[in-house]
Amino acid sequence: MSNPAALHARPALHWSSEALASILCRCFDGYLVPFQLDGAAFAYRFGAENVCLNASRVWLAGEQVVALALISRRGWRSRLAAFAIHPDWRGKGVGKTLMMQLLDEAHERGEKSMTLEVIVGNDAGQALYERVGFTCEKTLVGFQAHSPAAFVNTQALMPCDPHDIAQRMAAQVEDLPWLMAPETAQALPGTGFSLDDKAFAIIATGFAQPQLRALWVAPQARREGHARQLLSLLHERFAGLMTPVAVDQRLAPLFEQSGFRIQPVRQYEMRHRLN
Repeated sequence: MSNPAALHARPALHWSSEALASILCRCFDGYLVPFQLDGAAFAYRFGAENVCLNASRVWLAGEQVVALALISRRGWRSRLAAFAIHPDWRGKGVGKTLMMQLLDEAHERGEKSMTLEVIVGNDAGQALYERVGFTCEKTLVGFQAHSPAAFVNTQALMPCDPHDIAQRMAAQVEDLPWLMAPETAQALPGTGFSLDDKAFAIIATGFAQPQLRALWVAPQARREGHARQLLSLLHERFAGLMTPVAVDQRLAPLFEQSGFRIQPVRQYEMRHRLN
């Protein structure tokens, strides 16, 4: 049976984190990039991303899981945090129907836009999103530190509360990729750092490798090399420091000049403006 009309959707809140992680892994089986996640990591990651389980959907055909969509929400903005169709149902025309349902529900909630990320090379996924009205806005990349020098504590890096950094950023920053936004960064266990009270960063420490999740320079201190200096100090302090694949590609020179290598996976950030 592959008739989209025969499917029924239920809010994801009816499943535990363990069950949703298992569903997500099954639906991502054979995906372009290997995907593994357990229940604890699911709750840790998607909680910080403001996934709303009441707005997220699991589609079923009888008792068989067909697809899962995770929806993050912040005010009038939403994000498709994950969308995966079970291998048995791929290529059968259900994707467009399910996406249109998600967009209709976002519109009914009063949201003004929905964003998503799609891996460059996932041509089928990108084509689906374009068919339902999404357009590419940015190319996102990831970085990892390499060959750090031995860290010498010069007291230049001052620990500070990630929440304080997020508040500063929120007053000044607009339209950051969702995973690098201050709301996401402060929700993850980690530490903030300040350099001369001019440049700030948030490092998430709960992953297998430390992750840079926010980087911000006060407006009056920009174009003076503070971001590069801060990145270099963090690169020394945290061996293997990396970012998610969520950094605007236009920042690549800054990272590469600070001891980071760009990673091979790239994503397009896409947006649908809901009217």
